[in-house]
Amino acid sequence: MQFKNRYTQVISAVIFSILLFTTIRLFFYFSYFDYFSDLTFLETLKSFFMGVRVDIALIFTFTSIIWLILLLPFKFTTNKIYRRSLGVLWGAILGGIIFFNIGDILYFGFVNRHLNNELSLIGNDIGILVDMVVDFYLIQTILGTIFYFVIVYFFYRVFNSNIHNKIIRQREWANMLLVIIIAFVGIRGKLDGISFGTSDAFAVNKVSSGNLALNGFFCYYRGGTIQCTDHSAIKPEEAIQKVQENLHSEKFEFIDNNFPLMRKNKDVVKNNYNIVIIMIESLSSRYLDELAGNDFKVTPTLDKLAKEGQLYTNFYANGQRSQEGITTIYTGLTQPVGFENLGEGLELYNPSYLGDIAHKNGYSTLAMQSSDRGSFRVDKLSALAGFREYYGAEDIERTGEETGQPNYGAWDGNSLRFLSSKLKTIKEPFVSFCFTASTHSPFYSPGKQWEKYPHDVKSENGFLNTLNYVDTQIKEFMEASKKEPWFDNTIFIFTADHANQTKISNEKKIKSTNTNLPEFHIPLIIYAPKIIEPKRSDIVSSHSDIIPTIIDLLGWQNPFTTIGNSLFDNSVKNRFAFVKMGSIVGLSDADGSIYYNFKNLISKKGSITKENEQLILNIDSAQAHLLKNSKWMKKD
Repeated sequence: MQFKNRYTQVISAVIFSILLFTTIRLFFYFSYFDYFSDLTFLETLKSFFMGVRVDIALIFTFTSIIWLILLLPFKFTTNKIYRRSLGVLWGAILGGIIFFNIGDILYFGFVNRHLNNELSLIGNDIGILVDMVVDFYLIQTILGTIFYFVIVYFFYRVFNSNIHNKIIRQREWANMLLVIIIAFVGIRGKLDGISFGTSDAFAVNKVSSGNLALNGFFCYYRGGTIQCTDHSAIKPEEAIQKVQENLHSEKFEFIDNNFPLMRKNKDVVKNNYNIVIIMIESLSSRYLDELAGNDFKVTPTLDKLAKEGQLYTNFYANGQRSQEGITTIYTGLTQPVGFENLGEGLELYNPSYLGDIAHKNGYSTLAMQSSDRGSFRVDKLSALAGFREYYGAEDIERTGEETGQPNYGAWDGNSLRFLSSKLKTIKEPFVSFCFTASTHSPFYSPGKQWEKYPHDVKSENGFLNTLNYVDTQIKEFMEASKKEPWFDNTIFIFTADHANQTKISNEKKIKSTNTNLPEFHIPLIIYAPKIIEPKRSDIVSSHSDIIPTIIDLLGWQNPFTTIGNSLFDNSVKNRFAFVKMGSIVGLSDADGSIYYNFKNLISKKGSITKENEQLILNIDSAQAHLLKNSKWMKKD
């Protein structure tokens, strides 16, 4: 390998870098060919071209300083040791980004989007991540590591090659200025306005177009911060007014113009019902036979509870991660794009807290999860939310017939028996929250007796078996609860943290549905046979409606702020679900759905109303403005 001069050597390295990123994008495209099938041939080409712009911005950002050092007009820059050392650095940086993006491609199979700020949430869950790599992606990790060293070696070879013309001329100082300008423009990605960001990467107004053009590393470092996210699509005053109109209810009233979305219950009748919330890991609506009719036969208990209680068939998670689900159930707040996570700064904006409101009404509060105490930072989130008792896997004894060791703390059967024991002694009235774990991938079997399908930790069969196990444990928990004196005065709420987006083998064919946001569609069952009449409801609803529903049912008078309403309020005219998918947001009503990438409205589905097309902008603008200006909730 030989080069005419230093410039052709650097230009060749840049071109190779772009080709390398394009190759990874091709691999990504064919790995998820079905996902990108909504793009026409021309739209696919446009998205690939936009992807090159993304890659150039990324490559220039992290390697342009190396070009400058290589092209300095000094004689020592022609030294081979000097140049190949910088070549190794170039390869190491580029290889690291490529390795990250390969991991992002694997992650895409779980949630149909790129990495955003998930890495900041790993915390105490490094062990879980390592186990997933070993169980699911060991071969890919080994190949990725080999590929990393191949890239480093290639750049070593490039910059260890001979250069024919080593003469340094005075005019090269002018060339340096040109190189700096090219690097600056490449890093910014465009000449005018703010730098090229994730919202600029949509070649056409479809979510799949943006996902094809983007990559995980770009999303991680250049997207998803307050500085990079424009929440000003609608003027704040107008946005707040429209959100107020859409939240209007005869049960709740707005009470303070300085905190314009803060409301309180008009009803003065207080009911000291107990609340038991069970949030099931990764339970999509498709797996509940009573809801989707797919005849998996692994949820007989939940199906029975759905028949005897209230089943909400158009219920949605507000996010795609466990922490987002917990955040919304605890605070009623959909995780805003660009804002810190709860426990990392979002709490500074003073959201409403379920546990805190309960405590002010004389309730005992308890939260727990099957995973280790600190997993997903649920210990910290529960303390912030005002739950006075908190437990994790370290507190839970093995009391059942499960075999082997679960990948995530304790088996759910042990957890639910532990919850049962705690509810025997807790003072009434109480609010309790339990987050399960046994249906999280990889799908380790708790024992042969719960395996209805040939078991595999990577397949849908494995998930169905673990779901059958969890359903059986819920049956045991409910049978034990019915024997308790507090049962008749208790409202049970069963839902999921998010839908199951795991890319799994031998996925079974299911009945088609008209669900507008299938990536977020989860069950909600409210069961209280002595308090609530059975009903099957198709109103559009989400996690954001849970706090208002509890406040309505219990008659609490405390102020709260959520973008949701009580599910028992027939006066609400517009039912919708506002969701977050990485660095974009979405909204669904009864007729359709739409997404917003902070530049354009994209991926419209069905016949969503024009008013709700604008509502997604109004909610985002109002929510961000009030949070940033400390006007979300009034401090006590």
